[in-house]
Amino acid sequence: MRTISVDSSADGRLTVVLRGDLDFTNASQVAGVVQQAINGGRPASVRIDLAEVTFLDSSGIGLLVRAMKAAEEGAAEFRVTNPNPKVLDQLWLSGLLEAFGLPESTVDP
Repeated sequence: MRTISVDSSADGRLTVVLRGDLDFTNASQVAGVVQQAINGGRPASVRIDLAEVTFLDSSGIGLLVRAMKAAEEGAAEFRVTNPNPKVLDQLWLSGLLEAFGLPESTVDP
């Protein structure tokens, strides 16, 4: 299973699908691929789909922050989508729901 898939659409949207565990063993490499896709494609919007992410540690959160910053530098809208409840809880604990475009109402504290 590939950890990352990147797809660009004709309307300027870059969709990045992440899978499996995102942790210190792979976060730096995945972040580099995401940043390269954003910088090279200059999309109007970036969506990071976390539906298939099974584990996220601080390194994985760091890669999402790096992607958000790369999108901002390119003036692209940035949003994280489809986190499972466990990953959503990690994002909530980190205080990044709003920055990632996720409504806080989706978390059950």
